[in-house]
Amino acid sequence: MQDVASLAGVSLQTVSNFVNGRHDQMSEETLAKVSRALDKLQYRPNVAAASLRSQRARTIAFLVLDEHVAFLADPLTDLLIAGAGDVARDHGYGVLVQGARPDQLDAELLSPLFEGRADGAIIQLSGPRSLRRKTIDMASSAGLSIVIIDETGLSPDVMGVRAQQETGARQLAEFLIEAGHVRIGFIGAAVPWAVVEQRLAGFRTAMRRAGLPVDPGLILLEATYQARDGEVLTTRLLESKKPPTAIMCATDLLAAGAMRAARNLGLDVPRDVAVTGFNDFEFSEYLQPPLTTVRVPASEMGRTATSMLISAIEDRTPPQLTAVFPTELVLRGST
Repeated sequence: MQDVASLAGVSLQTVSNFVNGRHDQMSEETLAKVSRALDKLQYRPNVAAASLRSQRARTIAFLVLDEHVAFLADPLTDLLIAGAGDVARDHGYGVLVQGARPDQLDAELLSPLFEGRADGAIIQLSGPRSLRRKTIDMASSAGLSIVIIDETGLSPDVMGVRAQQETGARQLAEFLIEAGHVRIGFIGAAVPWAVVEQRLAGFRTAMRRAGLPVDPGLILLEATYQARDGEVLTTRLLESKKPPTAIMCATDLLAAGAMRAARNLGLDVPRDVAVTGFNDFEFSEYLQPPLTTVRVPASEMGRTATSMLISAIEDRTPPQLTAVFPTELVLRGST
């Protein structure tokens, strides 16, 4: 590191701060000088040695409780992990991703925390609410810092990052109601997810405030995250005796399938049936017609969760214990 310090014209301690992720102690100019010197000298820090000295693994775990073997194919999870990885890399941490299925309390999901393979964890959970709570309690018992994604009602000492899912869904439903829709369907996942619970709650609130009944037959919580399920469930709704004139889908992928189902039945979107999604994945504006949806800043949520976690790991006070991101209604041609 002495060579790097000499080339950059900074102290050895400054290079150490850079290598160990203490960037908040450095100006942008100093950061740039050290970075250029590291690149020029092709310096690579010895992470293993640094871990032994600090008694840290220099690794954060991203733990996902999800029934699907291909859980990493979920675009929302991908965006969260991408944001997490970006910040972890900048601070000299690796990211360990591990998944388990939400059919029971699975200690294996949390093994990186109890086996010393990670310094803390970002945790994204599905399954019954009681199982999610037990998993959070077990993770907390490891004595390491954790950040929970999407859950509400966390204990005051547990860090959490979420978006205003319920508000976004309520605003979306209110838009549909103001457009004249009174029979609105809702399609979501079969396995309970906090985000789907919150989105459904927002839909119900909008209907109640408008004095409109919620037909239980129009709420189908039977999907995975795949577009195919949106197609199958929408076909069932549109072929019913009293079909909805609008369908709210809990994700953009389900909405893509819903739009295909409408086309296959000879219906025009949005003239015959309006379709909406949630998340605003990149492909949404390229559907035909472009999809009305609610934007969730998932990548930024992952970045913030990781910043909070690393601050806690390094014995610095996190900027906040809870971060709540606004959602944004994005109106396009499907409504």
